[in-house]
Amino acid sequence: MDDRPGVAQTIGLAAQQIGIQSIYLILPGLVASHFGLLPLDILNFVSLSVVAIALAGLLQALPRGPIGSGYPIAAIPTPIFVAVYLAATPGVSLAAVSAAALVTGLLGVLLAGTLRRLQKVVPTEVAGVVILLIGVSLLPRALAATGPTTAHAALALVTLAVMMGVALKGGRLSRFAVLVGAALGTLAAVIHGTGLGDGAMLREAPWFALPRPTLPVLGALDAAMLPPFIVALLACFASWTGDLVAFQRAADGGWRRPDTPPIRRGLLAHSLAFAAAACAGGMPPGSSSACVGLSIATRVLARRVAIWGSVALLVLACCPKLLALLLALPDPVEAAMLLYVCCFMMATGCQLMGQRMLDTRRTFTVGLGLAIGIGTLLRVPVFEQFLPPMLQAPVTAGALVAILLNLLTAPLVAQRADFTIRPGAGMNQSLLDAVEALGGGWGARRETMTHVGHALLELEELLASRGVAEIRVQATHATDQVQIIASWDGAQLPRPSPRPSATDLEGPATAQEAFALWLATRNADSVDQRQRPDGGQELRLAFAD
Repeated sequence: MDDRPGVAQTIGLAAQQIGIQSIYLILPGLVASHFGLLPLDILNFVSLSVVAIALAGLLQALPRGPIGSGYPIAAIPTPIFVAVYLAATPGVSLAAVSAAALVTGLLGVLLAGTLRRLQKVVPTEVAGVVILLIGVSLLPRALAATGPTTAHAALALVTLAVMMGVALKGGRLSRFAVLVGAALGTLAAVIHGTGLGDGAMLREAPWFALPRPTLPVLGALDAAMLPPFIVALLACFASWTGDLVAFQRAADGGWRRPDTPPIRRGLLAHSLAFAAAACAGGMPPGSSSACVGLSIATRVLARRVAIWGSVALLVLACCPKLLALLLALPDPVEAAMLLYVCCFMMATGCQLMGQRMLDTRRTFTVGLGLAIGIGTLLRVPVFEQFLPPMLQAPVTAGALVAILLNLLTAPLVAQRADFTIRPGAGMNQSLLDAVEALGGGWGARRETMTHVGHALLELEELLASRGVAEIRVQATHATDQVQIIASWDGAQLPRPSPRPSATDLEGPATAQEAFALWLATRNADSVDQRQRPDGGQELRLAFAD
């Protein structure tokens, strides 16, 4: 993230990022049209929304302080709130709806600042559901943009093929695959007469104009508008968390579990930008899953690219004609760009969902979250009948179902288990089965439970050689940790060998036992032996999860 690409490279990478962001600028255009704004007022609303996404990108990239994750995550006008804006009561002004958005943004700031157990609310597998549904929700727009004719569809496929070819070939151009494909696709569209989009707005737009803020009218705020905004905010939190986790995983080669403080600061940055956008009268911003997917696909994680891109967006917001030109990008080219990043978002979601062991409870959480999300995408009649408009979106509906199921069913899983190991035939497999069942119930990482099972097997072999007939085990799952207490009747074991060597296996019994205990405990974060009041012994192990 601290890399400093050259100027030409940074400009190209930032332009590629802005190309992805520009696809979503149609959303504030749709919202403004819904409220009956004139063409130049629509462009002003889009300009204010561009300022908001630039501010969100800059706040998010802050490497220090209480605000910003430090990750270069670009922003877009959040699609989740489009339905909420469009569902506003007929006759309500955009300024009144902006007042509801301002209250929601301030609530987001409060929620981000007080959320201490984020991983319990949105664990890794739920974040994976959200990311996969984000990728899936982009597919209809991507496929619809391929166009009504065979020529349009062929152009989209050729453009996508160029992007894939440049990316797979490797070399210096590979990270510019989307930019190269989009440029060639646009050129081909112009040559073959497919052309750009609506030119009327392009002709009317001035070259330079400062965005004119429109203050929200708090006096016109209707409390009935707040529930849909709050529900959409919860879905946004899940979506933003998913993007932050996906980027965090890509940026850290040794990633094991979500690092909560940067994610919390990132949610605070998004919430502040959300409130600022509503205060100025623009469309609220949110993290761009497509740009996160682009970063993962190209392995370009440099913070400098996002900062330059945000500064360029601030300049772009003052040039309505260039904004109108971006809005006129050929549909087949947009389709290819979206399909490209959809692949990486869906693959990342699948990886996160499989990161932890899934028991029956978590399987239902993941499965029903996906089922409800995809069901809304397929416009299942029962969903359209009973779900309010704000929930008829894959990310909103699927994320809320997964989050609620995770929270409501968590108390059904015991966080402590007691069992006994009795050395003998078939014991090894039954022990591993018991450990795997515990890991599934707790949603622990597979690697963690593998370490736990290995430690118990090694300990069993060591104590069996001493003639111990029974080992009592107490396993506890705490936050980000699995704790094991193994107790037995007999003499204390030696300390694990500090510098194990193969020669220990040919040495005295004490050296052999010290080597065996090192094998059992080498993956544990802490090891503690103590004598019980009844004269027995116990070994305490803690494994990071």
